[in-house]
Amino acid sequence: MNKAATIGFFALLPLLALVIWLDPRVPHYQSSYDPIDYARLAEWSAHLRAWPRAPRYDFFAFDAQTGATRPSETSSLGPPDWHQRYAFGRFRYALDVQVRGNRIHYVSWGSDEQRGGGAWSAVGEGRRLDDGRWFTVWSCLDLTRGISNGGGAWFEFSQDRRRIFVRYYHDTLPFGESAVEEGEAALWPYTEDRPLEGRVLTYEETRQAPAGRPYTLWGRVVDEEGQGIAGAAVKRRARGEIETTTDARGFFKLSLERIEQLTLVAAGKLGYFNGAITLDRESAFTAVGPGAPKSRAALATIVLRPLDPRDYREYEYVWPKPQPPATEPNSSYDAARHLQCGNCHRQTFDEWKVSRHATMARNPLVRTAFERDARPSALAAGQTRDDCTPCHSPSLASALSRFHLAGTTLLDAEGVHHEGNHCDFCHKIGAVPNPEKPGLAGSIRMHRPNPADERVPGNVKHVFGPLPDVSYLFMGASYNPLFQTGALCAGCHEHTLDNGILGQGTYSEWRQSRFARPGPDYRECQSCHMPAYTLDDVRGDDRKNRGTEIASAGTRYRPLSEVHKHRFTGSEDAAFMADAIAMKTVTRRTGDALQVTVTLENRGAGHAIPTGHGLKRLLLVVEPEGPGTPEAGNLLPREEWLDGQAQAGAVIGRKFGGPSLPAALQGAKGGEPQWSVPFWRATAQAEDSRLWPDQPRVFEFTLVGATAARVKLYLRRASPALLAEQGADLRARMAGFAPLDLLIHEQRR
Repeated sequence: MNKAATIGFFALLPLLALVIWLDPRVPHYQSSYDPIDYARLAEWSAHLRAWPRAPRYDFFAFDAQTGATRPSETSSLGPPDWHQRYAFGRFRYALDVQVRGNRIHYVSWGSDEQRGGGAWSAVGEGRRLDDGRWFTVWSCLDLTRGISNGGGAWFEFSQDRRRIFVRYYHDTLPFGESAVEEGEAALWPYTEDRPLEGRVLTYEETRQAPAGRPYTLWGRVVDEEGQGIAGAAVKRRARGEIETTTDARGFFKLSLERIEQLTLVAAGKLGYFNGAITLDRESAFTAVGPGAPKSRAALATIVLRPLDPRDYREYEYVWPKPQPPATEPNSSYDAARHLQCGNCHRQTFDEWKVSRHATMARNPLVRTAFERDARPSALAAGQTRDDCTPCHSPSLASALSRFHLAGTTLLDAEGVHHEGNHCDFCHKIGAVPNPEKPGLAGSIRMHRPNPADERVPGNVKHVFGPLPDVSYLFMGASYNPLFQTGALCAGCHEHTLDNGILGQGTYSEWRQSRFARPGPDYRECQSCHMPAYTLDDVRGDDRKNRGTEIASAGTRYRPLSEVHKHRFTGSEDAAFMADAIAMKTVTRRTGDALQVTVTLENRGAGHAIPTGHGLKRLLLVVEPEGPGTPEAGNLLPREEWLDGQAQAGAVIGRKFGGPSLPAALQGAKGGEPQWSVPFWRATAQAEDSRLWPDQPRVFEFTLVGATAARVKLYLRRASPALLAEQGADLRARMAGFAPLDLLIHEQRR
């Protein structure tokens, strides 16, 4: 070796040392692994033994003898073109791959041995890209904590398919500049001493677009045949509102103010599963950089797979209740039931479980009214159709071929059908074409999946919702704009009886209000009863990130505008009612009498108050202070007195004419108007004195000898006389699960 070569060799030694230090194939690799948690390895290993029961693709058949998976011989997808098992990453996770044409599916499982780790099971699917790599979406079930996770990955196979270079990301973090990790998989069994890498962090600087000159992303949404899909909703993951829709040929255009290391673009269209593509800046955004044209960033093609258009009545609904995680002592966690909604959507479940939607099949007020009144009085009158079960136990009703009062009814609801309007039922509603009929009796059209559909892992198969950028594989999410409109609510909150009596008219009341007209006051039902979160609702990292997660460890932070409350707040909340109704009291003295003027105004509700089934009414009560007494013409009806004493006031609601319950049970059909007559026994509506939007009502009262007046406004859930007819014990002043009377306003003048 000559002198120049020697000098060159020694000059390269520092660079060679740096390469060796960074090379993941040597023990000094730089990765994001935490220290191994030796104390919990046995516990996590025990959790991992549950993975064969975990939901997965049915065409990966588990072999109990060998512990391996193999292609199912009975799969409707047919045999794969090739399949193979690999070991991935430092802990040599099992990775079983099946390839059919340009489609790839895989299942994977293992136990993270590092601090904060645990047992898990995952699935993934995707397509081959034009550059030869495979882009896949993966979804994971945390078998230790009973929660979920997800993300995406690019697979690049070696020519002999013995190795895979993997670049992957989790949805749980904001993408930023270090979203992607790199690793490698090798043919199973892997026996070499050299460790496989699985978590090498990468870095790509976020590039800001020049001022006033945003980058442009052109894309197209197509079906599996490559035909463009018009009218598809397109947005970047967790970027708030839908950003654009596709044109007649399926093309779209997005303007990007910056480019992070990853840009996840999603699309959805009614009748299709949601689709997504993730563009990494390193390979996709080749037009960005010094000297590159600023008018173009990248091209993206998103493929949507069609839903089966049929409704499968044999589908079994998934329970909403969460399971205890496997970490709890004597836990009953079952991997096969991991997809119960509350396991991942814990915050949403906690809100829903205290709502009236969750209790409407088991509420004593509902069940007693149906069992002792609505059903027997209807049968006595010769009516047989059940109009109650289709809304109060809708998932049970969806499994019935007819709604007959002498057949299966809400009184027979068990299991998940006892959970009222539960998660899986509501998110299986495909359309509400006719809001005049009650629920499943003609209004709601279900779109339940085929339980044997192998294209989607697990038993949920598909859910509808308002976001096109949900891509969790076990859910089979499908964008449905119905979920952003009050038409969804109209399925149960609007129906007319055969005799013309309005059972529920909330939706039609809204359509007559200014809130239904385009303009600054426009509001859908969800705007008030399912509002988005605000900063006041969140704490910690959620507040810092100005967003929150829809699922536990399941998505990156979403802006608060995308996350809606599921308490379905309404007339059970005094503060909510007080915001909707303004009350103003003015008094003046005339001789020894105190004249009281009360003005009530519906200033916030987009419907009449009270709305709904006709049992509820407002009670305006005016109490004299001192030795005063109300004039006889100002008194509440005796059956509506609060404490057995005569009181000045007014009843505000709907009054019906019809038979009393004893008379109805004898077949009578007529009767005088009474506040105790419910709508289902009504033959006529005698009065409608409810508060309508923007129409103030003035009430005048005279209190003789009073020194002052105390004015109270209550919501009363039902007539005490009606409840007494049905055999209720009124000593506790309860109507089902709620107080009979809810105080909304109180003023002293």
